[in-house]
Parts: sequence; structure tokens; C-alpha cells
Amino acid sequence: MKNYLFLILFSAIIMICVPLAIIKPPEAKASEVPTTAPTAPQSTPEESTPKEPETISVFLTAQQETVDITLFEYVCGSVAAEMPLAYDTEAIKAQAVACYTNAVRLKNHGTGSDGDISDNTAIHQGYINEDERREKWGNDFEKYEKKLQDAVRAVEGLILTYEGKICVASFYAISSGHTETAKNIWGTDVPYLVSVESAGDHLSSGYASSLTLNTVDFYTCLTKLDSASEKPEGLKDIIKITSTSPSGTVLKATVNGKEYTGEEIRSAFGLRSPVFTIKSDEDTLTFSVSGYGHGVGMSQYGADYYAKQGYTYEQILSHYYPGTEITPNNT
Repeated sequence: MKNYLFLILFSAIIMICVPLAIIKPPEAKASEVPTTAPTAPQSTPEESTPKEPETISVFLTAQQETVDITLFEYVCGSVAAEMPLAYDTEAIKAQAVACYTNAVRLKNHGTGSDGDISDNTAIHQGYINEDERREKWGNDFEKYEKKLQDAVRAVEGLILTYEGKICVASFYAISSGHTETAKNIWGTDVPYLVSVESAGDHLSSGYASSLTLNTVDFYTCLTKLDSASEKPEGLKDIIKITSTSPSGTVLKATVNGKEYTGEEIRSAFGLRSPVFTIKSDEDTLTFSVSGYGHGVGMSQYGADYYAKQGYTYEQILSHYYPGTEITPNNT
């Protein structure tokens, strides 16, 4: 009996202890015990200070002073001075990239004490400020200013490059139907400023122009070419075109037997383009001119025409500046 009671008591003790042994967590090995507390979450770094807007120094010809303005405002004012805001938005974007490219290139090179760039279109490219834009557009100011700023903001910071170098993004109003190579106008080959078709330019109301001169007017212009020129007795065949490019640009012509370039004649006689033909008799001489501008690079009317056909600004720029890339400005 004692033995039976002992067995019962022993069994009860086992039943109590075994569950306790089962639920007791195992002791951690020394190698698994963390020696340092968990790293606290890193605090979020403060946001960087907003970058100051990039500026450019512009020499204002009329005021004979230099002003510092943001590049965004400069591009807006330059596009407004150079291209009609009635043009398609994609054409305006293409113009904005061209204007910004030229501004950045000139700023990087440095042009001396008279600012980074001039508003003189004979030297660089035009610029008009907001007050001048308001005066130019009148009742359409709000509409055109919004269209302008939206277009410029859409391509802000983008430049044209060729093989990693910033381009000379030349442009003008209307082509003769084909753009001209840089070499034929400026005497230097530029691989992306070559002749390409510019469809639609002939549809512009400003495509064709003419100038008729009598003997006195002709002589006045002639002195700009050669101050020693004598007044001609008659105008019949006084100018002879001796060489033209495939695009129609007059490359060489003789005036009173002396040779000049088409650009020199264009400048002296105030022609709209170096693409011209001549008719003359003894008393009068008439220039018949095609296009408006030097013809190198992007035709603005052509850009608008292509935009209306569905071209994007990227396609327009690629067409007029073959081989170039549109890249963010990292200079």
C-alpha cells in the first residue's frame, strides 16, 4: 500500500513538472545575445535649400545699359522678340530651346564688359521685357504671355548639343524652300548647319519681296559696297550673278566689274535674303527676293508649318539641326 501511494504521488509530480519544462523557453547561446542595442531609425535629412534661379547679363542696345535677369525671363523675352506667338506651341518650344542654347553658349564663353549677350539681332538675338510684350500684344497679352511661359517652362533647361558640345542654334524667319549651309554664308563648315528641305515656306505672305531702284538710289547703296564707286550712267547688266548655291543663295556676283558675295549685296541694298534674281534696264534695276533672313539653321515659318503637320519640337529641331541631341544643361 505504501508503495502504491508513493507511485501515485510520484506520477502527480511528473505531470506537473513536465509541462513546465516544455513551455520554458530555451536559454540563448552566448553568441546569440546582442551586445548592443538596436540602431535607432535615422532622422530624415533636411531638404536642401532651393537653388537660386540662374541669371544672365543682357546688354540693352536702346538704353545702352546692362541688366541681370533670370534665364527663364530672358528666354521668354527672346522668344517673344523673335517669333510670332500666333505660331504653334511646338514651334514656340523649338524656338525656346534655340534661344536658351545660344544664351548658355554665349554666357559660358563670356563676351566682355557689355554683358553675356546683346539684344541687338545683328549680333545675337532679340529680347523684349514684360512691359514691351504687353505693349506689343495689347489685348492679347494675357493669352500670349501664358502660352509663352507654358511653352518655355515645358523645355526649360534643355539645350542643343552636337557630339557633346553646345551648338550654334541659328535661326531666321523664312527660307527659300531649302536652308543654307553655314559655309556658304559665313565661310565655315558646321556639321549640323547644312542644307535641308523646308517645306511650306513658300506659303508665307512674306516669302517673296522685291526692290526696284533708279540710278540715284542704286548709287547710294553702291557706296556701301565700295565708297570709291563712280555713279553709273546706266543700270543695264550692272550686276551679274556668277555663282549660286543649290538652295538659291547668290554666292558671287560682280557689280561694276568688282566681285562681292550675295550677303554683301544683301546688306548694302537692304534685301530680305541673299536668295535673289535681277532684272535691269538703263533706268531701273529690280531685285526679286525669296525668303527672309540668312537661311542658316531653323526657319521659323517652316517650324510652324511642320508643327501644324503634327511634328513635335524634338522632331522640328532634329530636322533643322541634323545630328544634334536635346540634353539637359549641365554646364
